[in-house]
Amino acid sequence: MIKPNRSDDLLRQVRCWLLDMDGTVTLGEEALPGAGLFFSVLDKKKTDYIFLTNNSSHDADHYVRRLKRIGIRTDRSQVLTSTDALALYLGTISSTSRAPVLYPVGTPGFEHDLQAAGMILEKNRGRMIDFVVLGFDTTLVYEKLDIACDYIRGGIPYLAANPDRVCPLANGKVLPDCGALIAFMQTCTGHDPVRVIGKPDPAMIEMVIKSRGFQRHELAMVGDRIYTDLASARNAGILGIAVLSGETTSDEIDASDVTPDFIFQDIGELAAHL
Repeated sequence: MIKPNRSDDLLRQVRCWLLDMDGTVTLGEEALPGAGLFFSVLDKKKTDYIFLTNNSSHDADHYVRRLKRIGIRTDRSQVLTSTDALALYLGTISSTSRAPVLYPVGTPGFEHDLQAAGMILEKNRGRMIDFVVLGFDTTLVYEKLDIACDYIRGGIPYLAANPDRVCPLANGKVLPDCGALIAFMQTCTGHDPVRVIGKPDPAMIEMVIKSRGFQRHELAMVGDRIYTDLASARNAGILGIAVLSGETTSDEIDASDVTPDFIFQDIGELAAHL
């Protein structure tokens, strides 16, 4: 199913595919239907691809291993997480010469990638910190929320890795994601985050443009969520392609103010037009 009035020539101009993971290429530890065909076509055409994931619950190396397990050739340079983008942003806004000190609400993987980027983590209450940072925390305990709220009510700004309200699982199930934690903090403290870095914020796409030298017409974002994947494509001025293999339905697309350039049932159908 292709959105009308768009030429396949736009697809053939793409030199690098920016791919969401959950709901687009994978679902948990399994590849979605059509994934094998899609990557086979990209290999034959020698076209680049980079995974852009809002899922900040694991470090980037976890995703490299997961993708390799399901037969998708990937290395660290082809995975860009919202944690990567958050760390880069923190490095640009630090008001001192030292690394920012953070109180993290996230998993060990989230903490690992922040520390690997040079951030200093403080996990105790009542210390001198620069920011509270929120991720998709599947190791969440109430004390983390309590300490984070204390810091925020005391005037410490907070940032979030991604706005996703839920993370899709198999059989239509979902997990509360970072967006749910943002709503908790807003309700408890009355404060909004300084910035939410993951899609739809264009930060990750801008990182690709700056570091890899692609022109905007040479990039396409493929994803299953209107309010993150497709909105980020619009915000960055690149081609936006919706797949119906994850969260979003065609009715939700029709009702949205974000209009994809193309709509496909899955990435296998997209591959047939390359």
